[in-house]
Amino acid sequence: MTTTGRFFLPGPVEVHPDVAQAMVHPAIGHRSAAAEAMLARVQHGLGDILQSRRPVMTVTGSATAMMEAAIRAGVEERILCVITGHFSERFARIAERCDKEVIRLHVPHGEALEPELLALALDGPPVDAVSLVHVETSTGVVQPVSELLRLLRTLGNIVTIVDGVSSVGGMVVDPDRWGADFFLGTTQKALGVPTGVAFAVASERFLRRADAVEGRGLYLDPVSLHADAVAGRFPQTPSLPDVHALDTQLARIAVEGLAARYGRHQAMRARVEEWVAGHGRCHFMAPPGRRADTVSALRLRQGRSADDLVRTLDGLGWQIATGKGEERDTVIRIGHMGDRTLAELDALLAVLEPRL
Repeated sequence: MTTTGRFFLPGPVEVHPDVAQAMVHPAIGHRSAAAEAMLARVQHGLGDILQSRRPVMTVTGSATAMMEAAIRAGVEERILCVITGHFSERFARIAERCDKEVIRLHVPHGEALEPELLALALDGPPVDAVSLVHVETSTGVVQPVSELLRLLRTLGNIVTIVDGVSSVGGMVVDPDRWGADFFLGTTQKALGVPTGVAFAVASERFLRRADAVEGRGLYLDPVSLHADAVAGRFPQTPSLPDVHALDTQLARIAVEGLAARYGRHQAMRARVEEWVAGHGRCHFMAPPGRRADTVSALRLRQGRSADDLVRTLDGLGWQIATGKGEERDTVIRIGHMGDRTLAELDALLAVLEPRL
C-alpha cells in the first residue's frame, strides 16, 4: 500500500485531501441553481487552462468517451490516425468500431511525428479527419501539435481531433490558436482530480460537420453537448461528486497560478533528465526537445525487468508503471504530474536508482 507522496502513476494520480473531501459534499440537484453555478465555475476554470473562448463541453466518463464522440460526429468516411503509441492507437480502434475507414500513419515508438513526414502521408488517399495525441502517455513523447495543425489547416475540409489527456493542467495548451477542431481532456491526469469527467472544446467547422453526420448517437452527441455547454447546464445527470472535486481543484490551481504550475512540471521533467544523465542506467524513449513535462518513459538496461522493478517498488510503498504492450517489461513510466513536487520526485528517484 502506498503512502501520501509516493504515487507516481502516469494517471490516475494521487488526489489532494481537500479534493477528495469535496466528493462527500451533500447531495444537490443537478438542475439546481447551486449545480448551475458550480458548472459555470468549472467551465470558466477549464476555459482558462485551455486558453479557449469556446464553450467547454463536459460529460461523465473517461477520455475515451470524448474520443468516441469526436470520431462518431467528426469523421464522414475516412480518418488518418497518427499512431505514436498505445493511446493514439485507441483512436484507430474506436474509428473502426464506428464503421469508419482508418488509415494508420505509424511513427516509431519514442519518436514524434515531424511536419515533413505528415506532408508525405497526406499525399496518399484523401481523408476527411486526422487524429493526433499531444502527449503519448506510453512513450512520454510530445508531438509538435501546433506545427502539424498549421500544415493541416492548408488542406481544406479536414477536421482535426486532438487528445490533450496527458498535457492539460501540466503543460501549455492552446487549441484555439493551434486550430484544433476538437480538443479533449480528462480529469485524472495533470489536473489532479479523480477519474470521472471528460471535457472538450469544438470549432464551428467541427460542429457544422457533426450536425450533418447521421448516427452520431445521443449521450455523446457533440452538437447536443455544445448546446448544453452554451446554455450552462449539465447534458445528462452527471456524477456530481466528481464535479465537486473538479470545482475544488480548479480553485486550488487558480491559487497556485498556471505559470507556477507549468514551471513546476517543467522542473520535474528536467530533474528526471538530469538524474538519467547522471547515472546512465536507463534512457529516455523520447528524444531531447520532445519529452513531456508530465510523464517520463525510460527504457531499462538489457536484462532488467520492468515488471520486477515495479513490484519491488510497490512492496516499498511506491507506485510507478511499466511500459505498454510489447514494451511492458522493458520500460518504466514515471508520472510527475498533478500535485507532485520536486521534493517528492527526488525521494522516488533516490529509491529507484540503486534498483535499476
